[in-house]
Amino acid sequence: MERSLREGGLLWRMLGAWADLRRAMRGELDRQPTEGRLLFYAMLSGLIWSVGELMLVRYSPASAALPEEEFLGNAAAILGGALFVRTLALYLAAAVAHAIARGLGGGGSWRDSRAAMFWAVLVAAPAMVAAALLALMLADTPRSAGAISDTLGSLAFAWVAAACIAEAHGFASTWRGLVVVVIMAAMVLAVIAVMALL
Repeated sequence: MERSLREGGLLWRMLGAWADLRRAMRGELDRQPTEGRLLFYAMLSGLIWSVGELMLVRYSPASAALPEEEFLGNAAAILGGALFVRTLALYLAAAVAHAIARGLGGGGSWRDSRAAMFWAVLVAAPAMVAAALLALMLADTPRSAGAISDTLGSLAFAWVAAACIAEAHGFASTWRGLVVVVIMAAMVLAVIAVMALL
């Protein structure tokens, strides 16, 4: 007997989410994920994301000159950052997304916002790895490989996050979720600009 994607394993739900992001998000919300499951989503997405980052560090054009010890140090930093710093940043991003969505008339709870952000980053993580692979094939310098990967991965995450936030907050249109994501991106750029001036 076939199982639906909602009842299927996590991998099938992640991949199947791309067919209808909002329906997949609704399915996750209906599952009523515990905080432990949400934390697992955030940390698993970090591990998947780190695969792409490690590929960029190891196989970019400059990697031939990279000593093994330096690669291992970079790998430890990437994995540690993915599991701890990135996870904490996702909690902050979920809080900011919640505040913005509520300000735009959204009706989702704080748990719904965390579920939306963590599910979005988990669904987008394989696309980020694919972006890193594509960047390695297209780029001729480490800087261009990183830029291509970051751009494509960010676009994939932005669209998934917009759909998930829209569903979690009951917006009729995914475009309102995209407004939340764009406001968040503008806030990040503003913080970066201010820090650059310091």
